[in-house]
Amino acid sequence: MTSSAIQQAIGKLRQHREKALSLPSSSAMDFILDAPQPAALVHSIPEMDLLFLVLDIGPEDALPLLSLASNSQWEFILDMQTWKQDRIAFSSLTRWLNLRFLADPKRFLQWARQDAVEFIELYLSKNIQVRFREPDEDISDISDDFMTLDGSLFYRMLPEFEMEAFSDAAPEDSQAQPDTDEDRYIFVTQFLNQLYADDPIYFTNFMLETAAVLPTEAEEEAYRLHSVRMAEKGFLPFEESVGVYQPIPPEKMSRRYNTPHREDIIPLPASVYASELQKSDNLMAVALKQLAQDDLYLELQTELASLTNQIIIADRIHIESRDDLMAAVQKTTGYLSIGLEILAASQDRSHHAAIIRERMLSDIFRVGYGAALELKWQAQKWAPQSWTASQKLPLSFWGEAWVGVLGGLLIKKPLFFDNYQTGGGLYREFTSLADIETMRAVLNDIVRFDGILMAMTDALAPVLAHVSSKHGLLWKNLALTCWARSHLGLPMTAFALSMDQFITFYQALFDVTSASDTDSGMKISKTMKASFLKWLSDASHLPQRELTDTCGAILESLFTELEEEFAHVAPSNLNARYIQLFQVNG
Repeated sequence: MTSSAIQQAIGKLRQHREKALSLPSSSAMDFILDAPQPAALVHSIPEMDLLFLVLDIGPEDALPLLSLASNSQWEFILDMQTWKQDRIAFSSLTRWLNLRFLADPKRFLQWARQDAVEFIELYLSKNIQVRFREPDEDISDISDDFMTLDGSLFYRMLPEFEMEAFSDAAPEDSQAQPDTDEDRYIFVTQFLNQLYADDPIYFTNFMLETAAVLPTEAEEEAYRLHSVRMAEKGFLPFEESVGVYQPIPPEKMSRRYNTPHREDIIPLPASVYASELQKSDNLMAVALKQLAQDDLYLELQTELASLTNQIIIADRIHIESRDDLMAAVQKTTGYLSIGLEILAASQDRSHHAAIIRERMLSDIFRVGYGAALELKWQAQKWAPQSWTASQKLPLSFWGEAWVGVLGGLLIKKPLFFDNYQTGGGLYREFTSLADIETMRAVLNDIVRFDGILMAMTDALAPVLAHVSSKHGLLWKNLALTCWARSHLGLPMTAFALSMDQFITFYQALFDVTSASDTDSGMKISKTMKASFLKWLSDASHLPQRELTDTCGAILESLFTELEEEFAHVAPSNLNARYIQLFQVNG
C-alpha cells in the first residue's frame, strides 16, 4: 500500500472515529459495528474514550464492542476500574474479568495463559482453595463443596468471609454487591472448565502454581506492573504525581525542548476530552486554540492529558464518568491560566500562546498553583498567632462569608469560596488570577480587623468575661454591641443589651423621621459613624487615620449592612429574635 493510500485510510478512520464518538452512546455501538473495519475503528479509539463509551452504553450491553478491543485497551480498562490506589478491588475485578471472558473466551484464555498468568493465579488464590487427592484417599472422604474436573485435583470457592480474611483488598471492596458471590462462582467455574478443555496438563500445572502463590509478593509485583502501564499513559505513581503541586518561581522555569517535526511519524489520536477544552474560554483554552495549526499542537494536547492524569493520581480521583474527568481537566487548565496570567507581561492573548511554546505546561501549572499555595501559607501563618486563637474563639466568629474564605484556605489543597455563585457549589477550584486576588483581599481584611481586636484586648476583656457562649459570638455583633454600650454610657461588665437600651441606641443611630415607604430608608448619620470610629480608636489606642486607611472599607461595608437590615424598621417593630448585628436580650 502506498503512502498516500495509508494516509487516506487513516483519514477515513479518523472521520469514522470522530463520528462515532459524537453520537449518543445508544447509537455509537451500532455505528461502529456497521463500519467497514470495526476492529480497526475500535483500536483507533483512545483508551479513555473507549472506557467512557463502554460505561455510557453499559458494560454488559457493550460486549460486542469489548470483543473488538485490543489487549492494550483491555489492560487500561482493568487498570482504571479494578484498582483503588495501590490495592486491587477484587469485587470489581471479578466483574471485569467475567466481561472480558464473555466478550471473547478464546482471546481471554490466550491472554490468561501468555500475558497474565501471575495475575490470574493471584486472583484465583484469593477466590478458591486447591487440594489434591492422595493416592490412598477415597473420593468420598473429600468434602462435598470441593469440585473436580479430573478426579485428582479438587477446588472449592472460598466463602466471602474467608476470601476477605486472606485478602489485603481495600476496605470498600469488602462491601460486595449481593450477586458478587454468584458472579465469582460462574466466572471461575467457566474459566477453569475452558482451561481444562483446552489443555488438561497445563490446567494441572496452573492449579499447582495457584496453590503455591504467595499473596503479598504477588500483589506487589501486580502493583509494580500496574504502575508501569499507568505511567506509560501519563498516570505516574502517587509519589511522583504529587510533585506537580510543588510551587516554582517563574525565574526557575526551564525552557521547553522542541523536537523537530517529522512527517513520517503518525501521532496517536488525542482523547475527546482534550478537544472538549476547546469549548472553554479561559486563557489556557484560548492560547491553545491559537496554536491549533502549530507543529507543537498535538504534542501540547498529549502534554495536557499527561498533566491532567498526574492531577488525577495526586488527588486520588477515581474516574467513574466523563464529569469526573472534565473536573480534573478544568482544574488543570484553571491553574495553567493563572500561571499564564502571572507570566504574561500584558493581556495580549498572543503572548500567552508564546509562553506555552517556550515553557513546559507542568511548570506553568506549578507557577499558577504556587499563587494559591502562597495564599494558603499566609492564612496558615496568621491563624495560630491571631487574636481569635488567643481568645480560643472558633472560626465561626468571622461570620459566614469570611469563614468560607478561611475554610477554603486552611485545607490541604486550597479552594475558592464560590458560595454557589457560579454553579460550582460552596467551593470550587481557582480558575483565574482574579479568584486569587478576591480571596487575598478578604484574607487581608480579616487579618487587619483581627489586628485591631488584638489592640483592643484590654478593652474587650471585661465584656468577653460575660459572654455566655463564644460559639454564638460574631465579630460584627461584638464590635457593634460594645460600641452601643459605650455610646449609652453603660459599664463593660456585661455584654448583651436590654431591649429598652437597644431602642434608645437605635433612635440615636438612625434618623427615624427621615424614613418613608417611598425612599431608600433610614441612613446612619456621619456623626454616628464618627462616633464609632472614635470609640474604635480609643479602645485600640490606634490613630483614627490609621484605622480609616486600613479598615475604612470594612467599616463602610458594616454600616451599609446595618442600613440594609434596618432601613424600614420602626423602633416599635423591633424584635430581639431577628436582630443579628447586635446582642440583644428579648
